[in-house]
Amino acid sequence: MNEPGAVVDDALLDENAEELYERASVGYVSSLPNGRIVKVNETLLSWTGHTREDLLGGKRVHDLLAPGARIYYETHWAPLLQMQGSVREIAVELVRADGGRLPVLLNSTLVRDAAGAPAVVRTTVFDATERRRYERELLRARADAESRARAALALAHVNDGVLLVTRDGRVDVLNTAAEHILGVAAADAEGHGIAEVVPEWDDLAARVPVCAPGEPTAPAIVPLSRGGHEQWLAVAAVDAGDAVVYTLRDVTADHALEELRGDVVAIVSHELRTPLTGVYGSAQTLLAHGDTLDEGTRRQLLTMVVEQAERLTRIVDQILLTSRLDSEDVDVGADADATALVANVLATLPAGQRERVDVEAGATGSLRGGAVLAGQVLGNLLDNALKYSGGRVRLEYTDEGDVFRFTIADEGPGIPAGERERVFEKFYRLDPDQQQGVAGTGLGLYIARHLTERLGGRVTLRPAEPGTTVVVELPTA
Repeated sequence: MNEPGAVVDDALLDENAEELYERASVGYVSSLPNGRIVKVNETLLSWTGHTREDLLGGKRVHDLLAPGARIYYETHWAPLLQMQGSVREIAVELVRADGGRLPVLLNSTLVRDAAGAPAVVRTTVFDATERRRYERELLRARADAESRARAALALAHVNDGVLLVTRDGRVDVLNTAAEHILGVAAADAEGHGIAEVVPEWDDLAARVPVCAPGEPTAPAIVPLSRGGHEQWLAVAAVDAGDAVVYTLRDVTADHALEELRGDVVAIVSHELRTPLTGVYGSAQTLLAHGDTLDEGTRRQLLTMVVEQAERLTRIVDQILLTSRLDSEDVDVGADADATALVANVLATLPAGQRERVDVEAGATGSLRGGAVLAGQVLGNLLDNALKYSGGRVRLEYTDEGDVFRFTIADEGPGIPAGERERVFEKFYRLDPDQQQGVAGTGLGLYIARHLTERLGGRVTLRPAEPGTTVVVELPTA
């Protein structure tokens, strides 16, 4: 029913089957069983550029196919058509008149005569150009998605942190390693401002040069404060156009090791130089003027050589023992009598220092193993107390049943509360510049704690005013 006022020309509605066939949205071609083309519509002619006369002049369907499709036509298409009577959605390429290729889908039906003999093959041709383009794009998208998935998988398992920050300062990508390094989950960071996620980021990024793609990158070593402690990161940045890719590696341990190496060189060189200077100077004097020196002076110089040589031996022994503690187990040894142990330790002290030690003995007994190691522990602690205290040092030992407790108390300047754990670190000294005139490698307390732990005991510091009190507890036999 026409809308009011609408006038439709009846001629426009006068359609016939032939016109519909010629101008259909698909191509039609009819061929004899041997493949010779006998009918073709205008649509297929326009797609391929062939003329009707050319195709109906003896051409076969086989002649319109690209080389690969011809083989398929002979080996699969034609046999299937004979057996099944129809073949659907065969993807092939037709050769245009200008030599170009047209991707199409073919549906073929075999029509038989009244006797059942093959009479004609009717084929419908669909232009698959857009479909082919879509399939290619789909394949590209799939390959891109798979590539991104593989990249994401690799990114999630690399040891270095990877951080992608957009030009407007938002976090776009944060891999698993970066989560651990920065202490923030990707879900809480991605899409947020980097300064919101890492408050110190602006200062950090300002110290990291952004390199062009392909340009060699040398990571900048920068500090980052996290959870009340300082973290050191090796950070490199590469320009990615609309973003910057940062790679992060936690080098806190490496940085600490580098600082430790510097401390080792400075401390050991200083501690070795001082006694070596005394030994060298005394030896030079004895060599040059030994015959003219009186007996007292010669003995004084020889005594200095012996004392400084012993000091050198103690320093070297400490360094060697520290190396052994770091790399291997130390033999605990046999049980030790506490009283004999204390007597042996006191005997190793110089006479002037030995007289400053007050010993208070409780009930005596034996320690479970470690006669030598326990002696080194007490020797180091007494040496430390005597160096830092100008007054008396008290050594008390008591049998507490399961443990033997040694208490060493001095009258020195004491250890600040914030330093009471650090003094047990390797090469750490309260007075690194030796302003108090106290020399040392910073290994005494480190060795004492580690040897005590090897013996199954513990060493602790007690608050004391004034001075320092160290308590060592070792298992009894």
